[in-house]
Amino acid sequence: MKKKIAALLVCTMAAVTIFAGCGSDETEEQASISTVEEDDTVTTAELLDGLDYDVTDYVTLPADYMELTVELSSSYEVTDGDVREYIEEYILPSYPVYVETDKTEVEEGDTVNIDYVGTQDGVAFDGGTAEGYDLTIGSGTFIDGFEDGLIGVAVGDTVDLDLTFPEDYSNEDLAGQDVVFTVTVNSIVEEQTLAYDDMTDDYIAENFSAYSLSTVEDMYNYIEDGLTSTYESEKTSETQDLILEQLMDICEVDIPDDMLSDEIDSYISNAQAGAEYYGMDFDEYISTYYGCEDEDAFNDYATENATVSLTEELILQAIIADQGLTISRSDFDDFVDYFVSYYGYSTTDDIYEDYGGEESLMLIYAENVALNTVMDAATVIVPETGEAEEAADEDGAEDDEAEDSVADESEDDEAEDAEE
Repeated sequence: MKKKIAALLVCTMAAVTIFAGCGSDETEEQASISTVEEDDTVTTAELLDGLDYDVTDYVTLPADYMELTVELSSSYEVTDGDVREYIEEYILPSYPVYVETDKTEVEEGDTVNIDYVGTQDGVAFDGGTAEGYDLTIGSGTFIDGFEDGLIGVAVGDTVDLDLTFPEDYSNEDLAGQDVVFTVTVNSIVEEQTLAYDDMTDDYIAENFSAYSLSTVEDMYNYIEDGLTSTYESEKTSETQDLILEQLMDICEVDIPDDMLSDEIDSYISNAQAGAEYYGMDFDEYISTYYGCEDEDAFNDYATENATVSLTEELILQAIIADQGLTISRSDFDDFVDYFVSYYGYSTTDDIYEDYGGEESLMLIYAENVALNTVMDAATVIVPETGEAEEAADEDGAEDDEAEDSVADESEDDEAEDAEE
């Protein structure tokens, strides 16, 4: 799993650069990985120096492994229909419109459009005033007594609500304080999801100005760009998977028994640690998280996955050696920094501890650069067109990091000092 995670991150980082060389000499083979050369490059020998075996003893690469052809399941092209479907499914339901009803008195569950002013000792306090605010009665959005105080109020009426902020309220100036909210009920409204064809520039500007979107065209382009990035990332992921599958089919790999045994033991010990962490019986744990009915089934699972993982690992290490791959130390550092942020690590030391040290993580990074090197040289068939294309540009640089969707970043429009 860790190899897969590292591969994903290598693909999503725009700054990744592959440095391919012609091999290394005797001096390089004796170098320590901690020694960074003047050009800030980590050599092939340094990358493989930490291994206690010669990977070429266990892997035979076919002569044409850099000439693979893969056929994708999709063109990964964004269509008008894709953009429309995304907006209809994720955007419009998250940003409803409110249509005025003919109801005249507020009831539990109603959505009301209100103006309000909050005062303390007759003076309006910051964050306690709003106009045209849509509030659902019973939602618990506002402090106790606010919403209940509007039940039974007629449309057009104004009421004074004598309320008290909670003692543990986030604003210390208002915590435990008595205040008065003067509230006018403008109308009782109904929440509706806007139809795609009914979107207007005003609707976009009102709801998405925080994203610098002000027109329907802006919204369309924003979603199209986000989907394009996402599809490109998915395309890269599928291409990598297909490349790995072919490499495993065409390469001869002989995994040493002790290496396989250690990897299987690692799977088992990790599962035992997981069961202990969650306070579960081991059989219950492997059933819940791995779908294995008993220990024999889990041992079969561990053996199969350990074999696949080691086969991939040895092939990629052999490619590092065969291609004389080197990596930029600065690119690796950028990768680690991205890793810290992406997975919420506190420090780089925490990453190194999880991945067996800096040398081990650097080798994992290099293995995935090796995978990208083969991918960059491969011919990729897009099924809809039947045309072949190169998997990446000549430098092998990929920028597949998808934009966050608007739907995942809903804007908080509520007045903070009137909320719980």
